[in-house]
Amino acid sequence: MPWVRLDDRFASHRKVRMLSDRAFRLYVSGLCYASDNLTDGRIPAAELRIVADIRAGKAAAKELVERGLWENTDDGDFRIHDYLDYNFSADQVRAERQSKTARQAKWRANKKNRESDPEDTPAGADVDASTPTSTDASRDGAVAPAPYPSPSPSPPSEKEEKQASQDGPPPRIGDRPQIPDSCRPLVEALGSQRLVVGWDLQSGDWFLIEALIRRCGIPALVASATASWQGARKQPRSGRYFIPGWRALPDAPAEPQPSSLPAAVGANVIPFQPGPAAPATHNSSVLARARARLQEQPHDD
Repeated sequence: MPWVRLDDRFASHRKVRMLSDRAFRLYVSGLCYASDNLTDGRIPAAELRIVADIRAGKAAAKELVERGLWENTDDGDFRIHDYLDYNFSADQVRAERQSKTARQAKWRANKKNRESDPEDTPAGADVDASTPTSTDASRDGAVAPAPYPSPSPSPPSEKEEKQASQDGPPPRIGDRPQIPDSCRPLVEALGSQRLVVGWDLQSGDWFLIEALIRRCGIPALVASATASWQGARKQPRSGRYFIPGWRALPDAPAEPQPSSLPAAVGANVIPFQPGPAAPATHNSSVLARARARLQEQPHDD
């Protein structure tokens, strides 16, 4: 089952604050419709009454288009703006479902083999990575399942392996993802604040996080992640949860650059340093001394 992503500050966004109640309801219902029907954010105009049971569906859709939350398509339908930037596409959801089905079938086959011939499985042998544990079961009962793809370690599908060979994701250490060195300080800083999530991300996600570190700085990212964590209704399970909040952060202030002389001037040149200001003198005393000197000098007749 896919999950729709909404930013914690969605309701306070400038495009959303001025929406009417019916337009707000239509937008949220449209997100659920697109995710449930795997339309990649497309909303058919003929099904506005099905998407949200409101009488003025066309008027609400027009309001969303004017606010920039929806877009008109060439054939008269609607499309949710930037839907695929925050939600998974239909191909990703189908691929994850197939991968999950294959993992479950493999786990059942391994379990059946162990039960039929337990002597073939030595004591202390590693259990398959997709085998659910009691810890996972209790955790799944307390929080919602992770959004696709699942951050839990699992054997990659054929499509995932092909995509990995094209995109060149970071290498893995066993079943654990290899975190790039440029992003490791951020992950360690989040861990020190007990913001523990999974980091099984794609290369594109790591490139984006690296750019955010350079643009915003690690302290700002940690502060944003802490606010998102505290405002979440259920504990986040993937580092992807923090990315929308990080992208909304402003740029970090530029550090002042020390002044330096051009290299052509040479190292033996000492930059000018202004000295202490001369003491101020009264104009009348200066003029009086000047007159006295003139009177003392002899004059030629």
